[in-house]
Amino acid sequence: MEEFWIPLLIRMVVTAAVVLVATAAAERVGPFWAALIGAFPTSAGPAYVMLALKENALFIATSAVTSLASMIAIAPFVVSIIFLAPRFNVFVTVGGAFVVWALFAIPLTFLSWTPMTAMAGNFAMYGACFWLTRKMTFTLDDIKSTKPRWFEMPLRAFVVGLFVAVVVTLSDTLGTVGTGLGAVFPIVFLSLTAILHIRLGGAALAMTMQSALRVVSVMIFALLALHYGVLGWGKAVGLSLALVVSIVWATMFVLLNHRKAAAAKAVS
Repeated sequence: MEEFWIPLLIRMVVTAAVVLVATAAAERVGPFWAALIGAFPTSAGPAYVMLALKENALFIATSAVTSLASMIAIAPFVVSIIFLAPRFNVFVTVGGAFVVWALFAIPLTFLSWTPMTAMAGNFAMYGACFWLTRKMTFTLDDIKSTKPRWFEMPLRAFVVGLFVAVVVTLSDTLGTVGTGLGAVFPIVFLSLTAILHIRLGGAALAMTMQSALRVVSVMIFALLALHYGVLGWGKAVGLSLALVVSIVWATMFVLLNHRKAAAAKAVS
């Protein structure tokens, strides 16, 4: 029983904390930092750490390939939020994004994947989504802000944690494929979508997700490193490699964003 509840509680706490920090970052620092925090593999990471404690290396490596293939569905999911958020309310945005994710993710589970075919699928999908969103622009003037009330913080944590509990419980009944799919289910993104839409409005959410689309691509390379690292050198090395890849990729985006901001400041 503890093997189920302890990992579940850890994921609930971690996911709730990430969403709360990302929301605060969007309100105080800007959409880029919220995207960076939200897109970092803080949900999949704990899932695979917990998985490594009870499963063998082959199981983890196989699940990582499923997760890698499932990442193909994340790109259109994020793009749907970028398009829906400025035009519709929070219910349409969250519901529409979930439907888009399901339309892509569920068929993917019926296909047989190798690391290379999954990578090829991701490159094609993310390339298309980068192209679709290349000319979309939003300004800080479009962002609204409502004054938070005292109960909002604990309520957010409770709702996010409950959402994680439901999703993880369902995914654990689906076997190996469900494990890989559930590990990269966009729990953080869905929760962040609802909260940012309510707190800051659709434009701020779209700006955040536009940055998140680029940042979340780190998961592709992290999962590939996890798969080959676990098979070649064991679970500890595989997980460490995935973490290093994530940190290096995130650092690169921070530096690029700093350079872009400095260039814009120089022009103005």
